[in-house]
Amino acid sequence: MNSASTSAGDPLEEFLRSKSKGGEDSGNYRRNLERCVEDFLEWLEEDSRSDGTFDELNERTFRRYARELTNRDLAPGTVLTYYAHVSAYVGWCVREGLLEANYAQRNVAKEPLPDNDGRRSGDQQAWTDEHRVQITRYVDERAHDAADEKGFDAVREFRDRALVYVLCYSGVRGGEIFADPKDDRRNGLRWGDISLEDRKMTVLAKKQDWSDRSLTKQAINPMARYRKILDPAGDDWPVFPTFHLPTLYETLRTGLREEHGWSDTEVEEYVDDLTGQVDVLDALREYELTPPSINTDGARRIMRRLCEDAGIDLEDKHGYLAPHGGRRGAGEVMVRQRGFTAAARLLDNSEEVVRQSYSHIEAKEMAKDAGDAFAEHDT
Repeated sequence: MNSASTSAGDPLEEFLRSKSKGGEDSGNYRRNLERCVEDFLEWLEEDSRSDGTFDELNERTFRRYARELTNRDLAPGTVLTYYAHVSAYVGWCVREGLLEANYAQRNVAKEPLPDNDGRRSGDQQAWTDEHRVQITRYVDERAHDAADEKGFDAVREFRDRALVYVLCYSGVRGGEIFADPKDDRRNGLRWGDISLEDRKMTVLAKKQDWSDRSLTKQAINPMARYRKILDPAGDDWPVFPTFHLPTLYETLRTGLREEHGWSDTEVEEYVDDLTGQVDVLDALREYELTPPSINTDGARRIMRRLCEDAGIDLEDKHGYLAPHGGRRGAGEVMVRQRGFTAAARLLDNSEEVVRQSYSHIEAKEMAKDAGDAFAEHDT
């Protein structure tokens, strides 16, 4: 391939295939790469000082693109993410012999980029011990009151309780247990993926492979009680289904038509006799139809509502206990109690990443040790 006459966009598909995990052209990471690189290529086509070939790329090209990104209405972190993905593409092209150097990494090219947002280890939301006590105590009381009032119809309250306990104590990512409308493979954790006896759940991990994750003893009873009340029709039922009534009704209508061959008239006559969530769930069970899982946005809405009802108000950009804060809180506990290696296993991350993410803990402990050392030395 003659790089001098090759369009800078020609190798994009090959680059994306090389980044696909497990041979699958899927995953959020791949889609983000594609979107960002395509943005750069579209800008390059309109750049009057470039003909869009590799021969015309240099550090000044990427300096102009960096300036273009900073002039958009984008958060600094988003600008840096776009540029990093483009740089990854350029670096791959260098390794393929299509370009002499990764000009995107030259200092003169990166100079217009915004500074990192300054976020340090410990600045991101992490549920504290007090948070865990507050939110679990609230969902416990809420579920028990609902059971006294509604018996087996208290399914929503027990779902929310189980969700909170999993977020509090498992260290799992929200994207691993909730649906992602942009990724068909991420359709929510299923009951077939859960083993309460073995205290584990199998999730599609961030790196696009299936991974066993821990269900700690704190989460087992809430999950077991919830499963009994939900009474899923099969292993393919989501652990955390949506209870949005229009969605449940539409799932029932579609299933009766497409899987059971009912006519539109028969479907509507049947549905008209149903009176709400409990009836619809019973119908889904009876006809072995699977409700959709909540997605990540739905989980955030649930946590926001629970925090409002519990009187939990955080003074950060979220204002409530965001799902990812549960994962970080679990990491904090594991680092403090069991060390970085154990925390890395729980969080399904490398020890290097965990040390970087929780370096504030190590710094505090080191400060204490150093202070004690100087005190001993001076006596």
